[in-house]
Amino acid sequence: MLENRHIERRSAETIGERIHRLREKKGLTQGALTGPGVTAAQVSRIEAGKRAPSIKAVRRIARKLEVSPEYLETGVDITTREELELTLADMELRIRLDTSDEAIERDLRTLITFAQREGAHDVVAKARAALGTTAAGRGRVGDAVEQLEEAITHPLMRPDVFPDVYATLARAYCSLGRTEDAVVLCERAISEVEDSTPRTILATELSQTLSDNGDFERAERVLEEYAGDLENANPYARARIHWSLSRVAATRDDRLLALRHLRTAISLLKGSEDTLRLARAHVLCVGILLWGGKTTGAAKHLRAARALFPAHAEANDWGILRGHEALLAARQDRMEEANLAADEALELLPEHTFEQASALYAKALALGAHADYDAADKVYQRVLTLAEQGKLWREAALIARDRADMLRWAGKPYEAERMRQQVGDYVSRIGISGATSTRRSSRP
Repeated sequence: MLENRHIERRSAETIGERIHRLREKKGLTQGALTGPGVTAAQVSRIEAGKRAPSIKAVRRIARKLEVSPEYLETGVDITTREELELTLADMELRIRLDTSDEAIERDLRTLITFAQREGAHDVVAKARAALGTTAAGRGRVGDAVEQLEEAITHPLMRPDVFPDVYATLARAYCSLGRTEDAVVLCERAISEVEDSTPRTILATELSQTLSDNGDFERAERVLEEYAGDLENANPYARARIHWSLSRVAATRDDRLLALRHLRTAISLLKGSEDTLRLARAHVLCVGILLWGGKTTGAAKHLRAARALFPAHAEANDWGILRGHEALLAARQDRMEEANLAADEALELLPEHTFEQASALYAKALALGAHADYDAADKVYQRVLTLAEQGKLWREAALIARDRADMLRWAGKPYEAERMRQQVGDYVSRIGISGATSTRRSSRP
């Protein structure tokens, strides 16, 4: 608990000795330190080291001695507000170093309670923002929205100072299907910002939200409108713009342009310490390559991503990486390796999402190669359904083409021909609806 947190002592003086020294310096009797809940006998035992003072006693005695409770307790002259801010900074560092720290949410809630009691509402807002961001990273988007919405009500939490808080809230809205709320939030935040870097971050989020909502033309216009900010934006913000331009290009099935923008993003991120986003950029490159029917260069990006992912990266990140490794192995006829990697990926990834697609596709290819045609056909249907749900027609055409080949090998020419016709239907839709998947790997 925050109340029991002790700052490292700078001397061997006990709290009782400190009270005795300060009382005598002021010429006060033990009785002068008494008050509701604090008797002269208690003060005597505290000074003698026979009793540890309660928090209430420390505060009352500190008030009488005209020092801070922190100084009385620790010998360090630090105010309660300073301690709250230092504690928050320490927790924010813990989040950056290890997102899997299970105790961090509990500690943040304790900090919020204590800061509310002390009237430090700005600390409460920042702690709520950290708590909401942590909840979002762990997939609890409902909790994230609750905390982040409360956080941004404080005047301190301006979008020009905390653009990532607004971006995280927008992503949480999208995860809940509240894309219009995300658009309104981003537009309002952008209107309140003049500095190029936070405006670039928010414009990127708005573009991605519009893209997720199927409004690709407007998504592209937003990026074009704020492209002038790239000159003055920091490398991280510029990387986000190129990431978004890559997504727009991919929805238009211009995979070469998508890869070009992603490579630019990677070169910009290499100059930062954000290895997690750099790893995700490499993974996204692999996805564009493999789902475009290409394997050249995929292994290099996979090796880079595996080396860059921190040990505390989320299961989702490792699952997507392992799924792409499985699909690459299947494309290169390493079927045993593909099957093993696919099983590992499916254990890490949420069911019924396109994030499982690479692993399922690899598994279908491996089963077909081992002539287990019935099992392969069931898996093909699963992954094809995911592609259709996301209106990912290029991906659906690729899957259907391999499924048709498998049906032909299985001695089912009629079913194979029907699937060939389905391939044509998917191909005719490419570039019309575009991709509307909200899978997390597509966002920086």
